Amino acid sequence: MHRRGPHRAATSVLAWALDLDYAPAGLHRRVWDAVASDSPPETLNPLHEPGRWSPHITLGRPRRAGAFADRRVSELLPAPPLSLRLTTLRSYDTQTGALEVLVPRS
Repeated sequence: MHRRGPHRAATSVLAWALDLDYAPAGLHRRVWDAVASDSPPETLNPLHEPGRWSPHITLGRPRRAGAFADRRVSELLPAPPLSLRLTTLRSYDTQTGALEVLVPRS
């Protein structure tokens, strides 16, 4: 969950959409509940609420509008993977750029 803050957001995002089936939806719900349980409501981004969130893999986030318009990006990318193996859970602070790798419970 990204918390809202005074940061410059990307104006264009290149991302692969993923199917929202039971497994990612359930995982997202548990993460949202954990974050929301100790966060002031005004710090939560409503676009990340369960039911509104869309799972995806971000491939690029340039800061200029129209970065992918009139480009052959889709022709340059390989076909999306049919399966994925998640290897790292991380938290990225969009204000400071700090990256925290989270270790799952044993």
